[in-house]
Amino acid sequence: MNKLQNRLLGLDKIYELITVPGDFFEAVKRQKLGSQSLKLNEITAAYSRRQTFMADLACDTRSRWQVLLAHITDFNFSVCKKGNPAIHDLFELKSFIYHYSEIKSFAETRDISSYDLPDLQELFRLLDPEGGKIPSFRLSPLYSTALRDMDKTRAELSRKLQHGRRAFLDEARNELGISNLKEEFVLARAQSELIHKIQNSIYFKLSRENMSNLTFSLADSSETNRIKQELATLAKKIEAEEERVLEYLGARIAAHCDDIKRAVTSVKELGWDFALAEFALRYDCCIPKIAKRISLKQVRNLPLELIVQEHKRSYQKLDLDFSTGANLITGPNMGGKTGILKCMAQCAVLARFAIPLPAKQASLPLYDFVYYNHAGEAEDLSSFGSELVAFCAALKQAGRGLFLLDEFAKGTNPREGEALAAAVITHLSKSKHTTIAATHFTAPALLKGIRQYQIKGIDANTDHAKSEDLHERLRGLTEAMDYSLIHLRSNRKPPMDALRIAAILGMPKEILELAETKD
Repeated sequence: MNKLQNRLLGLDKIYELITVPGDFFEAVKRQKLGSQSLKLNEITAAYSRRQTFMADLACDTRSRWQVLLAHITDFNFSVCKKGNPAIHDLFELKSFIYHYSEIKSFAETRDISSYDLPDLQELFRLLDPEGGKIPSFRLSPLYSTALRDMDKTRAELSRKLQHGRRAFLDEARNELGISNLKEEFVLARAQSELIHKIQNSIYFKLSRENMSNLTFSLADSSETNRIKQELATLAKKIEAEEERVLEYLGARIAAHCDDIKRAVTSVKELGWDFALAEFALRYDCCIPKIAKRISLKQVRNLPLELIVQEHKRSYQKLDLDFSTGANLITGPNMGGKTGILKCMAQCAVLARFAIPLPAKQASLPLYDFVYYNHAGEAEDLSSFGSELVAFCAALKQAGRGLFLLDEFAKGTNPREGEALAAAVITHLSKSKHTTIAATHFTAPALLKGIRQYQIKGIDANTDHAKSEDLHERLRGLTEAMDYSLIHLRSNRKPPMDALRIAAILGMPKEILELAETKD
């Protein structure tokens, strides 16, 4: 589904509720939700893993998993190819292996065994020659005898350089008769006599100046110059030896390339399973059965439920049992028909991604696509024209679809719209697709061979209609409405509740009386 359809059906809100542990898994989430839906065997396996994870998280391991997974960061996979890897790439690779190995160890203690988690300890030891067992990496002298010897020489020359500079500074203090001289100091331009003395000595050089001050730094003696030249020559030799070591490491890492790929793939799957299991527990979701019947117990339109709860109102969960053929829902305006259709769309799409469903129990088939007739309008067409174009395109789609028709053809004149809605439902009832249609039209409700349901609607108590406050009237209407479905044993005309709802919402009595006198 595209972004607009996801937004209109509330799927984008559901996806936002799935939180992941860190940026690495944000990329995984985008990849998972942006890819094609899964095949049946993949869905079954994924749901099984997520159910196992849900059981584990119920044992108070959520925070531990969160911390472990949050440390996983991405790395440049080209480091696994032969060549000279960059040191920062080796740093990232070692960090990944370190935290991956912690996840692997914890998964084994929790009997989370549905993942291909290769052992990367040999590779970690290669990147950790000093045995520090830390995630950071440095090009250790232990990788090469020559590198180790040159590193010792560099350290010795650095000590000599430091000693030589201290000796030269002491000499400068004695010669210039200034005991508090430092390796770098600032003189105001007004100190012209001292500036002249410093500038005419061999001990200091002007390093920078501005309008007010001059900054001097300790110069090099012949001895410190010689040591610096030795260090520069040595640095080139060290660089060449480091390149040789990096080439060696690159070849060794390339031999582990397949294991690294397996580890990355598995940790992505494990982290995504964790996120969905955590989502399921947080929002009381279930693992559905993929079956030939549609049965959803205490199902919820999750985004709508959260909005209702935010407004301190109760949300009614529903039991939905539909035929996999054609189904028709009738009931009053504001009776929840649209909510039921969107809820079905959400469940059908979530199931294709093996995401737990917001229900106590669920079974449903897999659909190759979902069509909802209010999922966007074309700029150059009316709502009715857009609806027809999208419907005709859906009919041409391959596979088995779930057609959700919400007041189909209501955008044209009632007589033709009613005839067209009845014809569309009749056509779909003879196809391989599942259809759930909501309508106020009479003709579709009287079709033979269509399973019909009616929303119970408003109870007899209309005391809430007496309030002068519109918000109280709306609250009362919501509380009075029973959104549950009744399976009708015989077809009947849609109920006429529009006038009752108009009264509850404040329509003047004289207008209602005029409406009641009309045929």
